Amino acid sequence: MTTSLLWFSAVLMIAAIFLKKDNKIAEMICGAGWLIFGFYWITLIPYYYAKADYTNIVLTILLFLFCLLLANFAARAFKNKTRRENPKHADSVLLNRRVKLLFDLTKLIAVVCIIYMPFSLFPPLNHFIIETVATQTVELLNFLGYNATLADYNTIAYNGIRVVVILACTAIESIAFFTGLILAVPGSPKSKGIAFLLTVPVIYVLNLVRNIFIVVAYGDLWFGANSFEIAHHYIGKAGSGVALIVFAYLTMRLLPGLIDDVLGVWDLFVDEIRYILKIKPKTKDEK
Repeated sequence: MTTSLLWFSAVLMIAAIFLKKDNKIAEMICGAGWLIFGFYWITLIPYYYAKADYTNIVLTILLFLFCLLLANFAARAFKNKTRRENPKHADSVLLNRRVKLLFDLTKLIAVVCIIYMPFSLFPPLNHFIIETVATQTVELLNFLGYNATLADYNTIAYNGIRVVVILACTAIESIAFFTGLILAVPGSPKSKGIAFLLTVPVIYVLNLVRNIFIVVAYGDLWFGANSFEIAHHYIGKAGSGVALIVFAYLTMRLLPGLIDDVLGVWDLFVDEIRYILKIKPKTKDEK
């Protein structure tokens, strides 16, 4: 069920970006893609709950709500006749600008899915990337003086404990996201190339460092009986979050158009919440 939702939403988003942006059918498909994509995140909650990964539960709920807001906006844009009949009107100009931003976001997710989904859905690729990361993690552990072994293609054994490497431990999600971001945002080929080199390879290396930290912290019980949960769910995720913020900052410095898109998404997000809650924006006299 979960995989089917991801496939379906990805197909809809890819179809939407290949249709004309002023096409009503494209807007309808785009909105449906975001709606289904939102429900995909909700289906992951039982998995994270079983692992007591409450950080990811919160993130999935936030992503679900964000997707619902975008789907709601797409539906409003689809039903709005004024923006088509009078495109030069101030409200129509703003709405059309945000529709373009919606399609840019859709393009980003479509690219991410194209990169990520083969590793998620095809066993040979899944096996390859997991085994590669697990092997490199073991090699680095031994280089640093920790006697670790590869018990299976996806299992690291160290000091009497075993850590299973899953797809999320390969950083393919972050790699796919930043690759999609760099491809989707306007910029010169040189700037895009520099942004790629400063993010994607570094993300991969830092992920190996993160894996090493988790294995050693768990095997040596740095934080007591709950060493794995503390190292993986909290410290590891906090470190990853900080790193992603730094990479996002570097990308924005190299691709200034990203700043405008981020601000545009924020305005769209705030205005959609106001619309749903029926909160009127303040006038100049009220500010």
